[in-house]
Amino acid sequence: MKKVLFVIESLGLGGAEKSLVTLLNNLDYAQLTVDLMLVKPDGIFVKYVPENVSILEIPPIRITIFERILYKLYRMFNFKKLHHAHLFWKVFGNKYAILPHKYDIAIAYNQGFATYFVEKYTTANIKYAWVNTDYKKAGYKIFFDFPIYSRFSKIIAVSEEVKCSIEGELRSINKILNVGVVKDIVDDVIMQKQAKEKIPQRFTKDVINIVSVGRLATPKAFSLAVKACDKLIKKNIRINWVIIGEGQERQNLERLIAQYHLQHVFFLFGATDNPYPYMNACDIFVQTSLFEGLGTTLIEASCLNKPIVTTNFPSAYAILEHEKTGLICEMNEDAIARSIERLINDEDLRNRLVGNLKKADRKSGKEATLQQINELLELV
Repeated sequence: MKKVLFVIESLGLGGAEKSLVTLLNNLDYAQLTVDLMLVKPDGIFVKYVPENVSILEIPPIRITIFERILYKLYRMFNFKKLHHAHLFWKVFGNKYAILPHKYDIAIAYNQGFATYFVEKYTTANIKYAWVNTDYKKAGYKIFFDFPIYSRFSKIIAVSEEVKCSIEGELRSINKILNVGVVKDIVDDVIMQKQAKEKIPQRFTKDVINIVSVGRLATPKAFSLAVKACDKLIKKNIRINWVIIGEGQERQNLERLIAQYHLQHVFFLFGATDNPYPYMNACDIFVQTSLFEGLGTTLIEASCLNKPIVTTNFPSAYAILEHEKTGLICEMNEDAIARSIERLINDEDLRNRLVGNLKKADRKSGKEATLQQINELLELV
């Protein structure tokens, strides 16, 4: 039996968190003993962790007043534009304790804290570090991370685009790391089953219902959704737009919705562990992200065979083919609104996109990811 440790900050709403839970539900526990270590042992996806997995908590640290002040000063005078995860680790990274158990394999399932913790405080024969965001655009700095990443057996990017982002930063400092690609796993069978559940909020039948899913965070650019909605409403196009998700941008989005007087058509439904019934019931799915590591919700919408409009972040092209399985547009409200209007007015286009999605082979993608994971876990 191989003993494996996964580390992630929490299992709150997010693509990495959802991907990890899906992966945990597809592992072979006849060959593995798995621990899952969290900073916060809660979150919307915790209930989906299989019983075979032991959930552990990273012991909380005691923070002095001096350290709080130092951290604030670092954030105020951040001349090197370090990511907040870098600043946190500079101040508090020495306050944790080495884990008492030794593992065959330790996996940091996202960049930042989980990676730093696994590198410094775990004992394992093999260590892997996952990167599930556009490394450069997310604000991470390779001069800070390289000494840490160099002590991992391999860096796992969730898409070719993420790999290119990391390798581009490495070239800027004339360094090389062993970087591979393992795409996030999407379990189409479980998703289709969950999509059939009832939703508490009913969609209006005599309008076009648009759904977006994601954290209410700046990279998701839901402000573009609000502005695109305003343009469509001003053209007397009857729509309702629903966002499933929660986050720090809620108040800003609520102010923007009020500013454009869209309270009657644009709704923030909050977070849910099962967004699929909403996605399944919508007429059009829209993703407005500025960047993504992979774009899990885009994959999920395509699995549900929905007409899709997405902004042109790099990995979108690895998921959809423009004009064949979705519409990929520029990252601005005008382009988003035009693409939505086009889908609304062109029934033949909608039918063609949906028809092509229905023909897609998704089983092979899941199997390929599991094969790669098993190779990393040395099960094959």
